[in-house]
Amino acid sequence: MNRLRELDFLRGIAILLVLFRHQFLFYWTKNMGWIGVDLFFVLSGFLVSGLLFKEYKIYNKIDGKRFLIRRGFKIYPIFYLFYLLYMVPFFMNDTTLDFRKIITDLLFLQNYATGWGYAYAASWSLAVEEHFYFGLVFIFYFISNDKLKDIKKIESP
Repeated sequence: MNRLRELDFLRGIAILLVLFRHQFLFYWTKNMGWIGVDLFFVLSGFLVSGLLFKEYKIYNKIDGKRFLIRRGFKIYPIFYLFYLLYMVPFFMNDTTLDFRKIITDLLFLQNYATGWGYAYAASWSLAVEEHFYFGLVFIFYFISNDKLKDIKKIESP
């Protein structure tokens, strides 16, 4: 897939909106962080589904297992490393931690255990992304080949 500079520009705007929301640099941006998060979700959905559409156009099938493994290798190592580094100060200071929160974060299930809260609050959006990947593969798997053949007519990004 060719890189689209316009999407990189939108990604940059999304980053700024989220940063401004969390840093409260300007009062007027405080309530606009959700726009950045939504923009990330839309861009991710567009780009990731484009990868699957392109794979189907080339191979007449979608290898969901391969797709999920590749996404996992892009996300899991850095997430778990960062999560471990984030938790080190808590362990060093003998801070009481709710291990239910940690387990749900590590398994990307924190959005289903809403009464528990988060050990690392920012991980909620990554959990949404992960569930989107699984849902997308699930949808592609259960759509009949007759319907998928129409995808070949769609020009992928």
